Amino acid sequence: MQARKRAQDFARSLVERYGDEVVSVVLYGSAARGDYKEGLSDLNTLVLLRTISPELLRRGTEIARAWAEEGNPPPLMFSESEWYASADVFPIEFGDIAEAHVVLHGTDPFEGMKIDWEHLRLQCEHELRSKQIQLREQYMLLSTDPAAIGQLLAHSFPTFLTLFRAALRVAGVAAPRDPEAAIAAVAERADFDPAPFLEVHNARRTNASLKPAPDAPVVTGYLTAVARTSSWLDRLQTPPVGDR
Repeated sequence: MQARKRAQDFARSLVERYGDEVVSVVLYGSAARGDYKEGLSDLNTLVLLRTISPELLRRGTEIARAWAEEGNPPPLMFSESEWYASADVFPIEFGDIAEAHVVLHGTDPFEGMKIDWEHLRLQCEHELRSKQIQLREQYMLLSTDPAAIGQLLAHSFPTFLTLFRAALRVAGVAAPRDPEAAIAAVAERADFDPAPFLEVHNARRTNASLKPAPDAPVVTGYLTAVARTSSWLDRLQTPPVGDR
């Protein structure tokens, strides 16, 4: 895969610049899951250094700038100590990366890491409620513009898919890598029609134009799916048996 090779070249450049300071370079997200789409997906990377200082950050400026100019997000930068102290702060992000990552250099930073169930539940509920509110605000503002509504659905989809996978982990269910399977798994438990989310996913996957009317099923069903997932998650107040 060309995307994987670009990520590997980026990791090699970092190692050449930082040497033994590099603990791990990790590729995560769609490229690690195997559903990367050129021009639509991001190449997400995580970099662990033994320590982080302003001088070390400056050392990587040219590499990071060139990487970003290719259209990639800047790498997530952690010191080794920060990384292992942050699992309680970023349980969604860490859990999502842990389920789909490729070690490009060094050790696997998730080896032996355990995500606390209550930390995950609280962050997942907070993030889902917050994104639900933002979705409603934007829908109200954009409801007379079908093209803008389509962009809202398409741009918000990756965030909600990540939160859907996190919600499954809260429920003690292995989150499928395949987006369609993940959507179906949440829809079954939260009791919503998966068709609107699948339609948005298909539009993103095929680069199809999405310009729905404000009351089209894909729009109303999308908002309903988010609301029902929030309500379902709110009811998950007890960790799965295996996590107690």
